[in-house]
Parts: sequence; structure tokens; C-alpha cells
Amino acid sequence: MRDIVEAHERVKDFEWTATYAAKPDRYPTKYKIPKKTKDPFRHLIRDYMSMEQEKDERQYGALEDVLARSGYPAQAERRWMEILKVAVPVVNFGEYAAMKSCGQLIDTIDNAELRQGYMAQMLDEIRHTNQEMYLTRFFAKHAADPEGFAQAMKLKGTNMFNRAGRAALEAFFVGDPIEGALNLQVVAETAYTNPIFVAMTEVAALNGDQSTPSVFLSIQSDEARHMANGYATLAAVVSEPDNLPHLQADFDRAFWRQHAFLDPFLGVVYDYFQKNRSSSYQEKWQEWIADDWVGSYIAKLEPFGLKLPRWFPEAQERMKWVGHTGAMLAFSAWPLQFWRFDPLTNEDFDWFELKYPGWYDHYGFFWEGYRELLDPKDGASTLSLFESLPPLCRVCQMPTIFPRIDITTARIREYGGVRHAFCSDACEFIFWEDPQKFLAYKTFYELYNGYSLDEYIMENGLLRADGKTLLAQPSLDDEKLWTIDDIRALQYEIKNPLDSLDSDWVS
Repeated sequence: MRDIVEAHERVKDFEWTATYAAKPDRYPTKYKIPKKTKDPFRHLIRDYMSMEQEKDERQYGALEDVLARSGYPAQAERRWMEILKVAVPVVNFGEYAAMKSCGQLIDTIDNAELRQGYMAQMLDEIRHTNQEMYLTRFFAKHAADPEGFAQAMKLKGTNMFNRAGRAALEAFFVGDPIEGALNLQVVAETAYTNPIFVAMTEVAALNGDQSTPSVFLSIQSDEARHMANGYATLAAVVSEPDNLPHLQADFDRAFWRQHAFLDPFLGVVYDYFQKNRSSSYQEKWQEWIADDWVGSYIAKLEPFGLKLPRWFPEAQERMKWVGHTGAMLAFSAWPLQFWRFDPLTNEDFDWFELKYPGWYDHYGFFWEGYRELLDPKDGASTLSLFESLPPLCRVCQMPTIFPRIDITTARIREYGGVRHAFCSDACEFIFWEDPQKFLAYKTFYELYNGYSLDEYIMENGLLRADGKTLLAQPSLDDEKLWTIDDIRALQYEIKNPLDSLDSDWVS
């Protein structure tokens, strides 16, 4: 142990400040960071690289040998495999954003100890990006229905839910690098990687998917170091009293930006695409985020000046319904997606009512109706039942129907002569802090307002290899496949709902 400490100290001695050129301030920060702090893991890159190489050899060897030859991906529950077509690419973008965040921290923070940790984490994030890209490619080769896996990465900027994911995860690297670290290391990695990379592997394994656990558990073994980086960053920030007025506001914003997308999204992934059922997402959220992250981590930082996130009580109250409301929208808008959906069964109804008492009274009508609109011969889809989809929040890009349609906290405001929707008080508050930060990122409707549904599908390549059958389908029934001709017959137009709202809604 002493040798490691001495070697780590020696490595830091090699850091120097160049005198032949001024260092550009590429990523300015309002925070003061002391030059000397603690790196809790005492990273040594040589040891780190050999450790990661060993993990990669085990993971890639398993994927290419046993799992590929045994045909495990094709045997997994199809309901579960379909949601991975969007879940893995969303997580993959998060890894890419994390890599950029760490690069900014290395460039900005003049502290050799912290930079050692950030450098190791940046290498981790590059590794994770490659791992998840490889997993997507692996599924595109071996899944029972590979269509959608191959197209997923192309649709990051044009799919409604991918755009919302980017809006949340780009907070890792857009703006002050320390605020990015709060989003990444303190919230996303410390609070949410356990539900994503640990709990999700349980669901995957129960549904016959052995490939995702082999990748995700390898990734999560790195996340403990990233959580430690977040703690070291926080410790450095709170050690300077001048930082405290900025810290709470940035932390409040960071929590809400991640919650607003991740919790509805993960709620849909967990609860609506399990076939062999495990815990509910609300149970995992209570365990990992409310009890563990808040109770065992954030609450203990209050003596140092960091309080519970401002909007945490509201987030906790929303958790009972946001996943179900998000699922209702996702299933309604199935023709806009690139994966297949599986209607809920009566057994699913019973499970939802058990885990979320009162679920059927609020959502049962929709799922009963959904099952009646699966066959293209009927000439109607769930999407065609709506004149338009709900407005999208200017900040989080999520639909403004949360937590539940009948108790939505949506509001419409006018700024610069243009209407903007907000899903909550929190998102509206964040917008008014710096409106220009959010105006350049267009909503899905601003990109495709006035498109016919078939035009959107054609332009985004949402057709299978035969050139006529849709990637997305409302069911897993291969005898009832929708084609582009069925969509044209609907004569459905994508409309920005803000254009048709009565002025009484706007303030």
C-alpha cells in the first residue's frame, strides 16, 4: 500500500505549468478549486489499463464465443429485446457526453490530484461508449428481430425520445464544467447508474438476455470510481466558502434535469417491457435514489452547506405516475418510433394494480382500447385518435402531460413573441434563469411541424429492408405488420399543438 501511495505522489510531481504559451480558458468556471485535494482512488494509469484489459477480454470473449454460438439473444423475450433498441443508444450517448465532461474538467481544473481521477474516468467513458456500440452491433447480428438496432444511432437527433435524452445528458458538458460534473458524477452516476447498470441486469437476465448483463456489470464496476470522483469534486468545491452560493443552485438544476428525463424513461423500460416480471421501477427508485442516494449520501453533506435538491419532494411525488403517463404516450405514438411494442395482457394489468394501486382507474381505459387497434386492416391507430400529441417542454423536451393527464403541471408561456410549453414549475424556473440556453435546441414539432406521418417515416428511414414494412409495430404479431401504405391511408399530419392552443392558455 505504501508503494502505491509513493508512486501516486511521484506521478503528480511530473505535472507542470507551461511558460512558453498562455493556457486558453476554453471552459471557464465560476468555481474556485484548491490546488491540493484528495483523489480517493489514487489512480495509476498503468495499473488501471491492465485491469480494464482483463475485463474487456472476459466480456468480449463471452459475447463472441458462448453467447453468440448458443444463440442467446434470439432466445430472449422479444418484448424485452425491443426496448433495448432505444435504451442502449440513449445510455451510449450518455457515455459520450460523460467523456466530453471529463475532458473539460481535465482542461479546466488546476489540481493534479483531481485531474488524475478525471483522466482515468475519461478513459472509462471511451471504453463504455465502445462497449455499448458493440452491444448494439451484437444485437443487430443475433437478435430475433434485428431491425431497429442497426438504425438506432442514426436517429439520435430526430426521434422524439432520443432528443429528450440528449437534452438531459448534454447537461454533462454544456455550460460550466463543474455544473457538468454535478449532473454527471454527483447525480447521474451516483444516483442513477445503479438502477441502470445493476437493477436492469436483473430484469434482462429474468427475460433471457445474458448479453446486456455481461456488458452492463462490467461498466458498473467502473462507476464506483466515478462516484468517488464526484465526491472528490464536491469536497473540493465545498472547501471554498465562496462556492456555496453557486453550488446549491447548480445542484438543484442538475437533479431536476436528470430526473425529468431519466425517471419517466426508465419507468417505461422497466415496467412496460418486462415479460417475466421483477420489481417495479418505483421500488428500485425508492431503494437506490430516495433511500441510498438521498438518505446515505446527500443528507450527510448538509453540514457542509449542500442541501437536498430543491425539487426532490416534487420528483418523489411524481414517481407514482410519470412512467405510466410516459408509456401511454410512447405506445400511442408507436409509428414515430423504431422498435416494436407489445400490448399489455390481463396478467400485466394485475401486476400494475398490485405495484401501483389505482393504476387501472387511470390507465386501464387506454390499454383496453390499444388492444383493439393493432390490425392495419381496421384503418385506425392510436395515433390517429388524437388531433395532435401533447406539447413538448422547452427545457427537458418531454411531453407536458406529467405526472398524469388529469393532474398535469403543464403551463404555456410567451417569450420573444413565441409560445413555449413547460412541463413543471422546475423546468419553467430553469428556463427563466437563462432563456437563450434553451431556445436554440428545437423541439420535435419545430423540426417536423406540417409533415405528414408517412413523410416523416420515409425521411428518417423507418422502413425495413423490403422498403414498405415499418420498423415500429404496435405488437409482436408478425401476421399484422403495418406498411407505409397503411400509414398513408391514415392521412395523419404532425402538428405543433402550441399553434392551435386558445390564447387563454398562454401567459
